[in-house]
Amino acid sequence: MKTWVITGSSAQHATPLPAYDRIRDAAAKARAQRFTAPGNPVATGDAVLTLVDSDSPPLRMFLGESPLRIVVEDYGSRLATWAQWQQVATAAQATQG
Repeated sequence: MKTWVITGSSAQHATPLPAYDRIRDAAAKARAQRFTAPGNPVATGDAVLTLVDSDSPPLRMFLGESPLRIVVEDYGSRLATWAQWQQVATAAQATQG
């Protein structure tokens, strides 16, 4: 979702350094693949009103289609890594005896 905060007059950007062109291009391609359906900022109002009018609103909520999908993928990978290394992590808590 693009808003004036990111793309409008309030955004200030440094002059890009050519040495980082390849990295910047790769990041832009990755971002385009992750956020495939840009949202409509006007639609956000109804979602936020539904949230605040709820009897039990969540502490956090993603707006749009992409954020939850991205987090599920990222955290799934993190959880798998943490589980794989749990034995090492547990060893770090050596109890005195």
